[in-house]
Amino acid sequence: MPQEYQIGKRIKAIREDKGLSQSKVVEKLKEYDIKMSRETLSKIENNSRSVYAIELKALSKVLDVDINDFFHEEEAEDMVTFFRKRNFSNKALEEISKLQEMVKVFLKHERMYKEGR
Repeated sequence: MPQEYQIGKRIKAIREDKGLSQSKVVEKLKEYDIKMSRETLSKIENNSRSVYAIELKALSKVLDVDINDFFHEEEAEDMVTFFRKRNFSNKALEEISKLQEMVKVFLKHERMYKEGR
């Protein structure tokens, strides 16, 4: 699923990081005049239902985060940086870099294949 459709998963991750249950979030949403069931929140978090702008605004208040936090995925550290921090040799880092590029090409081709079906 493209990153732009991952808002629900970001909501879930932030909620879990805050140690809040879905029921607690739904309860707090009422303070902002948002009536939502726990099941509806679950659907939003699983990307089975879209989230309305007014709901997203209230969720940002309940979760005490900037609304933009729902749109930004933390970037994964690339493999070369990961292994460089662990003092691998330059030769090993070159090979890791090549492998990383091959994986990127593979993933791109896989994505194109799936979209073409």
